[in-house]
Amino acid sequence: MAMGMLEVHLISGKGLRAHDPLNKPIDPYVEINYKGQERMSKVAKNAGPDPVWNEKFKFLAEYPGSGGDFLILFKVMDHDVIDGDDYIGDVSIDVKDLLVEGVRKGWSELPPRMYQVIAHKLYFKGEIEVGVSFKRQG
Repeated sequence: MAMGMLEVHLISGKGLRAHDPLNKPIDPYVEINYKGQERMSKVAKNAGPDPVWNEKFKFLAEYPGSGGDFLILFKVMDHDVIDGDDYIGDVSIDVKDLLVEGVRKGWSELPPRMYQVIAHKLYFKGEIEVGVSFKRQG
């Protein structure tokens, strides 16, 4: 079993849509989860549908490790002080092949690209731009 560091680069969003009856600009943020390790981006205040976060998050990763699920889960939300945060949608990225290559070579990456944000596995709600890299330790 190999250990390493998984780094997620959350860059931006494009065309994000949230249900807001008051029609005010959305304040998007993203909750990121990898195997129970949770991180949260900053809230992009009044960013509207095209926020820029440009943040990096690190997660411990092992391969092959326990469990067969190698998904990074992104939950895109709209921060709302008055009536609670609104769910926009989800993205999941399977990093199994990234980890396999990283364990073999010592380092691997998924270059930044746009991923579709989908609500309730049905509705397109925009996109987020994400890059992921893995560096083996030891």
